[in-house]
Amino acid sequence: MKIVGLVKTKRESMADHSSQGPEEQSVQEEVVEEVKPREPLSVLEILQLVKKRDLFLADSHILELEQECNEADRDAVTQPEDSLSPSVKDGGRRKAKDVELLYEELQKELWAVVRESLRSPTAGPNLGLVVQVLQQEEQADKDWASTPCSSRPRRLKQRWKEAVEEAADGSLPQRAEFTAGELAGYLDRLRARVVEDLGAANRNVVSIYPEEYQPFQVYVQSYHQAVARRLQAITDNQLEITDIYSLLDWLHNIYNRDVLGTVCITSPFSRSQLSPLLPSETVDRLELDCLNSVRAKVTTELSQVLDEEEKRWMETLHIEEYQITLAKTVIQRLQVDLERSASINRSLGSRVAQCSLNGLADFLYSFQRKVEMFHEGMQSGMFGDNEDGYVSKTIALVNCCPPFRGFVQRCGQCDTSVSEDSLRRANKALDHIVQQGVRVLSERLYLHIRPFFERLVKRKWLSNTEQYEQIEALIKEYFKKYHRMDSPPYQLLVAEVHRRVVTEYLRSVMRGRIICTSMKMRKRMAGRLRDEGKQIKVLFKDLESPSSWLDSALSHISEIIQLEDVPSIQMEVGVLVREFPDVRKKHVSAILNIRGMTRQAERQEIINIVKDIESTDGGGSIRMSRDRALFAEVPVTSEVHCLNVGLSRIALTASSCFSSLRPRRPKARTPVQENPDDVL
Repeated sequence: MKIVGLVKTKRESMADHSSQGPEEQSVQEEVVEEVKPREPLSVLEILQLVKKRDLFLADSHILELEQECNEADRDAVTQPEDSLSPSVKDGGRRKAKDVELLYEELQKELWAVVRESLRSPTAGPNLGLVVQVLQQEEQADKDWASTPCSSRPRRLKQRWKEAVEEAADGSLPQRAEFTAGELAGYLDRLRARVVEDLGAANRNVVSIYPEEYQPFQVYVQSYHQAVARRLQAITDNQLEITDIYSLLDWLHNIYNRDVLGTVCITSPFSRSQLSPLLPSETVDRLELDCLNSVRAKVTTELSQVLDEEEKRWMETLHIEEYQITLAKTVIQRLQVDLERSASINRSLGSRVAQCSLNGLADFLYSFQRKVEMFHEGMQSGMFGDNEDGYVSKTIALVNCCPPFRGFVQRCGQCDTSVSEDSLRRANKALDHIVQQGVRVLSERLYLHIRPFFERLVKRKWLSNTEQYEQIEALIKEYFKKYHRMDSPPYQLLVAEVHRRVVTEYLRSVMRGRIICTSMKMRKRMAGRLRDEGKQIKVLFKDLESPSSWLDSALSHISEIIQLEDVPSIQMEVGVLVREFPDVRKKHVSAILNIRGMTRQAERQEIINIVKDIESTDGGGSIRMSRDRALFAEVPVTSEVHCLNVGLSRIALTASSCFSSLRPRRPKARTPVQENPDDVL
């Protein structure tokens, strides 16, 4: 048999390769056709070659035995069935079975070498024999294509790929090693093993295979498929939300970056040939689970948090606390989803942020309603008299708003087109809470300082600073607590108190309870207004008020009262009206009354300045925002006309004359009545 001679030559060349020199090998090749066939090895001998991993030689003898079986089959076909003896038939069947058993054993050793070679730098020789077997079997498949038989083609190259897949599957952490809630750790072990094994494949085995085998691509695909099977098995069951985020992050980022990206550095491969690790519908389901988790948080968990917080407000009214943990608790719970989803990809991050914002807007409205009920209960006396606790709790509730507002803005940045309504609702609720807190605190302070404003700009006020000093002392005392309010609500509070103080001071001025009758009195009054105006300015500068624009009102009024010539007064009135466009003629008229200006012509010249400015600015229809209005809230409660002023002066002079003629009574002097019509 020619093939026997060829096999013998190959076997001898493999066995004697190390002991023969080049000349001897050349002589052997020349006489190869003259070598006489020798008896084929027995099945047991072939099996021993397999066990010794003399794989190529073993495969050659199996091919030889298989050929004998095929020749016997062809002879049986050409001869009548009855002419074949039972022993011949049995012998043919036994040889065919021996071939199949030998192939089974051969493949066990082949794939064992494939598995072992991955982590063994010295496995090259054995793996080289595997490659020779694969090539020899591929050629045998082609040779027998023209004479098909039941055992062919064996497709060992395809089975080699399957063997690599089995090796990959056996090497990676198994599905059973995954514990609920700890998927991140399992995936990290998976990542490390894939990178380690593919690195070993690149170092130890890739160079041994022929290039057309694309060995590294086969290894990458095998590990990729093994990973996909594990992930599919994991997602067959419901996962905890932390595991879902871990898996999505692994799918979208870690696997591509830290597995395929790392492996590709040392040996390029085609990523396009790799199928998705999970079907798109499975990924969609996981992302929907994330959104459902966020919805559950904002509708159920956060509502429970708010109910518990409201109960605690009532229970701790006796405690002065200026910070509560509500905002921190809520934000921390939602922050986890926001950060994890954003780190996965922009699309999921945007959807989770929108879902968070929608729920947060509803939550903040509920928070607003509970704050309103809290204030209503306190103001009705439902919870008793806890002044200090109420003030501190009001500040604590307002202090929740800045962090909430920052978080709302962050959620809304993801997609402003779909977030507009939720942003508006959330900010509206926060604005209401802040405004109510500022109103409550400023009103409580005003109730304490109002009596002192009633005593300002009266006769005793000119020589007694006690009333203003009381106002300033109370403001400073209250702001020891109010200063615990965080910014920017604190700026709103101090600005409101600042505006209220200046407004109430101007009310006292515009009541006209002092009318100056001399230059000396005008200077005294102007000096007091100027001094207390400066004190107000210093006070609120120290309190960090953002409304310094209020401070010039009193200084301008003091100048109008003190100046002598009409042009200078006109100029000062013009400056006042320019800085405070809501000043009206009645305000200027009241100031002229205070300074005792009785000449109608002079008064009219000065008041015309207001008319001129109003006409220049559109008939006085200047539109001012609420936070820049001052004189609009200052009524003129006692506008004394020039004639009345003149008559009052005559009456005062006459009264003085009669008083000087009237004998003095020995009893104690009665205090002068202070009323809006007091005239000096």
